[in-house]
Amino acid sequence: MPWKQNSTIDQRRRLVLALLARRETVRFLCRQFGVSRQTAYKFRRRFLHAGRRGLRDQPRGRRPKHAARWTLLRQRILAERRRRPTWGARKLLWWLRTVQPRVRLPSVRTVERWLQAAGVVPVRRVRRRIAPASLQASRRGRRANQVWTIDWKGWIRTGDGTKIEPLTIRDLGSRFVLWALPLPRRSDAAVRRVCRRLFRQHGRPQAIRTDLGGPFCSTGPYGLTTLSLWWYRLGIGVEFVRRRAHIDNNAHEQMHRVLQAETASPPAPTRQAQLQRLRRWRHDYNHLRAHDGIGGQPPARRYRSQPGPLPALLVPEYPPAWPVRRVGRAGEIGLFGQRHYIGRTFAGLLVGCRPGRGHGKVYFHRLLLATIPRPLQSKTATPPGT
Repeated sequence: MPWKQNSTIDQRRRLVLALLARRETVRFLCRQFGVSRQTAYKFRRRFLHAGRRGLRDQPRGRRPKHAARWTLLRQRILAERRRRPTWGARKLLWWLRTVQPRVRLPSVRTVERWLQAAGVVPVRRVRRRIAPASLQASRRGRRANQVWTIDWKGWIRTGDGTKIEPLTIRDLGSRFVLWALPLPRRSDAAVRRVCRRLFRQHGRPQAIRTDLGGPFCSTGPYGLTTLSLWWYRLGIGVEFVRRRAHIDNNAHEQMHRVLQAETASPPAPTRQAQLQRLRRWRHDYNHLRAHDGIGGQPPARRYRSQPGPLPALLVPEYPPAWPVRRVGRAGEIGLFGQRHYIGRTFAGLLVGCRPGRGHGKVYFHRLLLATIPRPLQSKTATPPGT
């Protein structure tokens, strides 16, 4: 039963005496008096220490000693929040720590309460957390230039009606945005020029992760296009988003939501103004915005470029016993006296055929592209009379 307003101390005393008598279990008594185990043990401890006086309500925590300074910090945080409406309590606290490193700062929860009291952050219901399943990605991207993620942001229509679609490239380990500008067209050649520029400026990543859209993925062997095959021939691993394989691009999509909120809601009046916004946003995102995943630091402090020339493209070599064919423009090769389709992605490249019993396996380097059965040889007719 819950506490009664007119006899709260008497109810607490009855609970404590019942606990000390040890005739019933603690769980039964807590359920009977309508309190938790922590509350029951707390009043028992107070009663043993101070008697009946310990069962009285005690005052809450005191007000901070430097209330005036606390008020100034609160005003500075709210002012910075108005300047950066997408920043939360952690990023605002990180900014305050950089501008006032010697001042005692409030906790993250205190800043959250300030933002909620000001009405700029909604009061969210605390939900029970469920441990997520382990991500079995081929590369987790914990270091710089280990995994790059690439995707199209989506269309942004400026005030004058111009439509632009930024291409975004980000380093997964450091959260450093390498590129966030639109291209003339959504093509292999345009993306390849950007990649070649970034490879020379920052170095090649160990892997590039992308979704199943073009010009990154196709319906051919291994989903490779001429662009992703070019990455492979440069020695870069290619990772496509696959739900069943637990390889996702959620971190990149979250970055897109931030870009949309800070640069295109609402969009700029002209194309040039929108491009200027994107350049300024990329600088702020890399050098000013703190990220929880990297210890509350901006990405620029974690990213390290490794510039260098591009290596020569991979030219596969095959054993001498393998028949070697060059893929035609239509994506076909001639084998066993017939034409077989391999894929236009490999047009102009050499593939090798590994002989087998009744079939041949076609490879490009270590990639198995197709298994081609041998045609049945017709038996020679026996002349009559023999």
